[in-house]
Amino acid sequence: MEQGGNALFSPDPGPDFHNLLQMDIRYTELFITRKIGHFIGFAIFGMLLYRINRSYIKSIVWSIAFAVSTEIFQLYFGRDGRIYDMVNDSAGIVAGIVLIAVVKRWTGAAGLQARRR
Repeated sequence: MEQGGNALFSPDPGPDFHNLLQMDIRYTELFITRKIGHFIGFAIFGMLLYRINRSYIKSIVWSIAFAVSTEIFQLYFGRDGRIYDMVNDSAGIVAGIVLIAVVKRWTGAAGLQARRR
């Protein structure tokens, strides 16, 4: 909702939470690009949270809580919040945290091998 370069928000004090369940997926190039962008963005977000608190579980829980809350809050401002977006964002978060775990394990194992020589 944009008018003359300004974003317009129309607050809705009582949104319809059934909108979260809509599956209005259209596999257009724009749709796929946005979903990939959100996946990567939330992967980075989860990784940054891990860097702050050094806990895989806390990073995943707090990141997913943020992803879910942003989708719910969108309903209050005339935007579309969707469960499939929550799932996509959460998958990105988990992928980012798993990537950290794999890299740490791989580099830790490689470092241990080098120290033994």
